[in-house]
Amino acid sequence: MKINWAFLRLVLYWFGGVLLLATYPLAVYGTSSVRESVIVAAIVSIVNLLVGYAAIEYAFEKPHEAFLKVVLGSMTARLFVLAGLVLVLIKVIGFDALSLMIALLGFYVLNLALEVYYLQKKVTLTNQR
Repeated sequence: MKINWAFLRLVLYWFGGVLLLATYPLAVYGTSSVRESVIVAAIVSIVNLLVGYAAIEYAFEKPHEAFLKVVLGSMTARLFVLAGLVLVLIKVIGFDALSLMIALLGFYVLNLALEVYYLQKKVTLTNQR
């Protein structure tokens, strides 16, 4: 599996930018539990994105059926793991539910946009060869 460092730098820049923009409002208006929830949501989200990236890289050169099975299966598995992790974070560990869910939703939307962008760019570059 070849690592696309340009995409990983893009992910780092996006997440860094979002966290930088959120720093002031979180510092001024957020409680420590809200800040912790947002940080944990960012970490969970970046791991989710990296697993999705690995699934795309692994399955890209495979036949269409295998690609769809790996990518969609990975997406389904990641959603179930994410749901279970959210339950554990809220019920067992006691993170603030509202801030965790809102931050996770925001990061998840960002993740999906980045994954679609990466996949589209990869398909476009492959078709140009």
